Amino acid sequence: MELEISDDYDEDEVRLFERIVDHLKTDHGHTHEKSIALVNSYFRKFTNEEFCHIHGIPAQNIDFFCHIESVGMADRVHYYEALFNTPNEDEFVQWQRRFRSA
Repeated sequence: MELEISDDYDEDEVRLFERIVDHLKTDHGHTHEKSIALVNSYFRKFTNEEFCHIHGIPAQNIDFFCHIESVGMADRVHYYEALFNTPNEDEFVQWQRRFRSA
């Protein structure tokens, strides 16, 4: 299984997604294959204008991903994809604070 992200990303941007996979494995206990599947699913949804419009959020892009960085993105991917939560920034932040302070 391979990462299914934009072909326009440079080496550093691709490496960011590889680090997200690494953090999903180490911080959240997912297998390598599951981590890639979660990242691919998240990327398809949260870069999709229609999906984001339905949920009242802006579509995410490489600037957003780089700003949040790999640990924060791994938390987001886990929260929304593995835990099946609907997009809600306030609830995510509360969950992340609890998770990171444990």
